[in-house]
Amino acid sequence: NSFFGVLASPNCRYFNLDIANAITHFGQFIIKLTASEIEKRGFRVIYSDTDSVFIETNFGKEKAHSLGIEIQNYINKFYQEFVKKEYSRKSFLELEFEKLYLSLMIPKVRGEKTGAKKRYAGLIEKNGKEELDIIGLEAIRGDWTEAAQDFQKELLLKLFHNDPIEKYIKEYIIKINEGKLNEKLIYRKSIRKELIEYTKTTPPHVKAARLLDSLESNVIEYYITIEGPEPIQKLKHKLDYNHYIEKQIKPIANQILSLKNKNFDDIMQNSKQTKLF
Repeated sequence: NSFFGVLASPNCRYFNLDIANAITHFGQFIIKLTASEIEKRGFRVIYSDTDSVFIETNFGKEKAHSLGIEIQNYINKFYQEFVKKEYSRKSFLELEFEKLYLSLMIPKVRGEKTGAKKRYAGLIEKNGKEELDIIGLEAIRGDWTEAAQDFQKELLLKLFHNDPIEKYIKEYIIKINEGKLNEKLIYRKSIRKELIEYTKTTPPHVKAARLLDSLESNVIEYYITIEGPEPIQKLKHKLDYNHYIEKQIKPIANQILSLKNKNFDDIMQNSKQTKLF
């Protein structure tokens, strides 16, 4: 990746697009070859990206862990022989057995059946305790509220332990609508340039920042209210709970519900009908 970064840049004195392309093509070739060699041994590769391969074993923890080390050693030996045979060189490629997921969730790309790249969450065990390992999802991204992050983490734990999730979703929505999670509905975003320089578009955090008497920090903390974005220091209107439910909670809920062939609107509609009668 480091070599690609400079060799693909016209500003680099060693700029060469052919070599840069060769780096990415070899990366894909190596991952695909690795997956192929693993599958030849009878194991199913369920996901792979630029530098990793995920294997489904359906084994218990101890047996799966032993298999991880076994495949690591097998692939490393394979490349030693492959590189020597094909290129008459010593191989410095190394596959490392990094972690064992007790459960794994890869959300689907919207409108497609395939999983999203570099976005997944798993349940791992460290020092005898279970914990979440999250890559690329909303729970670790700064542009999502704390309420959304907490919601996703709890949903994942319930999914991995096969606990009911619909009741939890409904109860979380009630808490939001009742104002019990207001302190966790704050957005935080940095101002990257002078406020007057935002001319073509005006993002919500900039609108909120313009309501302040002065900027004490480049990080703007604000709510979305029924009258639009407002900084926490000058909150004048009621929070737009529908915004938070639709933009922060619903997408996360649908990630999990889609795995069970359900969706957020349906379970909330059922909830309303139950109350009505």
